Formats: sequence, structure tokens, C-alpha cells
Amino acid sequence: MSSIPRIRRIALGLWVLLMLTLAVLYAVNPDLVRPERLVEVLRQSGQPVLLGYVVLSVVRAFTLIPSTVLVVVGTLLFPDRPGFVMISSLGGVVASAVLIYFFFEFLGLGELIERTHARRVRWLEQQMHQKGFWLVVGWSAFPFVPTDVICYVAGTLRMHLGKFAAGVALGELPIVGFYVWTGSVLFGG
Repeated sequence: MSSIPRIRRIALGLWVLLMLTLAVLYAVNPDLVRPERLVEVLRQSGQPVLLGYVVLSVVRAFTLIPSTVLVVVGTLLFPDRPGFVMISSLGGVVASAVLIYFFFEFLGLGELIERTHARRVRWLEQQMHQKGFWLVVGWSAFPFVPTDVICYVAGTLRMHLGKFAAGVALGELPIVGFYVWTGSVLFGG
């Protein structure tokens, strides 16, 4: 760990501290991530509710809030605007994935893993270069696994950013579309 530059160690430490703090906070008070509670908080913000929703959708990866929760929040906040919810939710998922991709690249975790698991990393890199797009699409499309994990792997292995972002968008499209459509049917007018 001592070969990691100081700024990276500080960023990693702050990120781990934030994740642990949020995990404990959510465990103690799970009501904080209930969609109705988030809607209430965003509505209290007044006019900037649109901006708040979009910003929260982008930074949600650093808050441990699943993207599904935010799609539901969008349908509750904007029941008469499914197109906006669809575009902002999918855009938020992709932007959040790209932030994770760059964050883990910035931390240099790939270098650290490389030193201890070089042979496995080579194999995984080869798989990501050959089938990376489809691995990302498949992983992103499966609703019971966190998409963030594939973002860490893609960023650490320096997968082509365009292929990565397109794979996340394509994989998440049916899931986000389903939640927006269901939310519109349930909450729309």
C-alpha cells in the first residue's frame, strides 16, 4: 500500500470511510433509502427538485443507493413525465458507472491487484478485450447483481470507455424501461 501515491491513499481512505459510514447508517435506519423518503427529501428542496434528482442519479454509486431505488423515486416524483425519468435514469446509471470506472482507475487499484494476481489479471483482461462489451451488457442486464462491480473491473482493467458505457446503457435499458413503465402505470395519471 505504501507504493500508492499519498493522494490516492487519502482518496481511498475517504471513500472506504464514506462507504462504511453509509452502510452503518442505512443498517441502523433503512428508512433513509426508502423511495418515499427520498421523494419527500427531494420535494422539500423546492424548485431544484429536477436538478437534485439528476445529481443524485449521477453520484448514487458513491452513496450505496441502488439505481433501482432512484428510478422508482423518479416515477414517484414525475409520474406524468416517463420520458424524462427514462432518459435521466438511464443517463444517471451510465454517468455513475463512468464515475466508478474512473475512480477505480484513479485509485490505481489495478496496479495493486496486478502485483498480487498478475496471471489472473492477464486472463481477465483477455476476456474483457475479447468479450468485454457483452460481459458488461449481460452483467448490467441482470437485476440481482450490482452493476457497480463490473464498473470496478472495467475501470481497473482499463476497458475501452466507449464500449464500457455502451454496454452499461444497453444492459440497463430493459431494466430501467421496465421500472419506468411500471411506475407510470402505477403512479401516472
